[in-house]
Amino acid sequence: MKKINTILAAVSALLMLSVTSANSVEFKAGVSANGMAAYANATETLKGDGAGVGGQTGRTTNEEAVLAASFASVFAEISSDEMMGLGLGVSYAPDVVEMDKETRHVDPVNSDDGNDAAGAQQVAAEVKDLLSIYVTLPIGGNGAYVKAGYNQATLNTQETLSTGSKYEDIDLYGYSIGGGYEGTLSDVVFWRAEGTYQAWDDIAANGSEANATGDNTTNRITAEMGSVTGTFSIGMKF
Repeated sequence: MKKINTILAAVSALLMLSVTSANSVEFKAGVSANGMAAYANATETLKGDGAGVGGQTGRTTNEEAVLAASFASVFAEISSDEMMGLGLGVSYAPDVVEMDKETRHVDPVNSDDGNDAAGAQQVAAEVKDLLSIYVTLPIGGNGAYVKAGYNQATLNTQETLSTGSKYEDIDLYGYSIGGGYEGTLSDVVFWRAEGTYQAWDDIAANGSEANATGDNTTNRITAEMGSVTGTFSIGMKF
């Protein structure tokens, strides 16, 4: 629902901007090739009170990860000369990254609280439906511009845990800032190269199954993330 509301807000803003003088409004649309490098610091706490033999229940682990991904996106923009060339745009990428599946082996706990979780755990996830609402502002009149935006995406969890628990899918929210350069190939065709930094809100997700002892604790994972993206685009202006 939040993603739908964001799309509606962006469309409304585009329509409001388009009511200015028709001669001062320029529409742009195109496709982009993106390369992203991301960093994540994740902490997982297993359900339980930590009383299990070997410290498995209630155990907390921390991992850091760096990943690289490439993906395609589409965009549409509108800008106005009457507003110093200020542009408002929307971009969308259906598939961003599919993380490699990782298998972990968990040793038995030998506890009496129902949390014995021996076996293999397969951990996997994918990021989909990256939606960005952004503004651009020309700098110096030579094709350079700065850019700032608001981003949303969905992290689909695809793990198979030996505890039987599953994590819910997570909505990602964040902001981006960057800049780039735009050049022309013809009267109606342009190219663009840019770089942006994305700061994502911290995320948290709970497992689907509570502790068998009745203390209602669940597996829980939290993470903080950041990413940088380089983009090359080809588009048309109207």
